[in-house]
Amino acid sequence: MSYFDVIYNDINGSLPMFQNIEILQFSANAFTGSIPTEYGLLGNLTEVNLDYNAGITGSVPSELVECDKLTLLSMIGTGISGNVTFCESFGDNIKVRVNDGSICGEECECCCVTS
Repeated sequence: MSYFDVIYNDINGSLPMFQNIEILQFSANAFTGSIPTEYGLLGNLTEVNLDYNAGITGSVPSELVECDKLTLLSMIGTGISGNVTFCESFGDNIKVRVNDGSICGEECECCCVTS
């Protein structure tokens, strides 16, 4: 499987784990909990869209820096807090979409896009 899309399905519970996945589209559901650190093991991961899942909380796991193909991490409308501190590892190749710029550390000003 390379693409998993469950947008607008009112699914609740923790974010599921996958193997060999490229794109995760979870937006507009009722997922809860934190972003699994194991997502950092998904070497082919290019996009993660968590938008409008207010129950997703915690911080962005630093393990995502291992996903060197990651180009989009979207977290608009979530309860994620803390600082994204790994953007510079991706250079100009990643866009991080957030509610406001407070989650983006100084090193991520180049890649953070606010809603």
